[in-house]
Amino acid sequence: MSQQGFQHEYRRGIATGYSGYLHAGAVLVIGVVALGYSAIQLQSPSLWQWLTLPAALVTGNLLEYGAHRWLGHRRTRLLPLFYQRHSGDHHRFFTHLDMLWQSHRDWRVVLFPLYLILLVILANGALGWGLAQLFSANLGWLWLMGTVFAYLLYEICHFTWHLPADHPLFRIGALDAMRERHRLHHHPKWMNRINFNITWPLTDWLLGTDSPREPGGQTSSKE
Repeated sequence: MSQQGFQHEYRRGIATGYSGYLHAGAVLVIGVVALGYSAIQLQSPSLWQWLTLPAALVTGNLLEYGAHRWLGHRRTRLLPLFYQRHSGDHHRFFTHLDMLWQSHRDWRVVLFPLYLILLVILANGALGWGLAQLFSANLGWLWLMGTVFAYLLYEICHFTWHLPADHPLFRIGALDAMRERHRLHHHPKWMNRINFNITWPLTDWLLGTDSPREPGGQTSSKE
């Protein structure tokens, strides 16, 4: 089936009551509330405790890469629905030749399901509770803040990379470069090999899968 044919069938299957605005708004509100609640729990954290935030961001980058590469692009018995939603839906709906959503209803195939941010908060809240018991409450709340921020950053960046190439945001060179990395990742020939980080390419760089151009050195052309 062609990309246009798949898009047509996918759109027909979206529930009538679905609203991308409500979906995106709910994710943002839940994330911001979690961040704000965590922040007001802090009690004069020390400098070394603040280092929990970059540690959480780096951990988030590693998990972003791992989940994307080894669950989103490989069919396994672990979380098969994740593979179907990512490789089966997202990468068929968007290719390097057409990266753009057409209306807010297309956001269903861009954003993660709403329940995932709740799972992220619960899982990292549990880890934060463990850190609080072992070290201090500040570490627990900072861990939760860092991981929720990493999740929101992923959603915002991924949404942004599917905007038109001439959007004013891409006058900023770094954002334009990140969008192009993601566009190359959507090439059917390269999607299982390069550019698995969405936010910042730390783990791609560490594991040798970062490619600002098509492998082989060809200069890519933007749509």
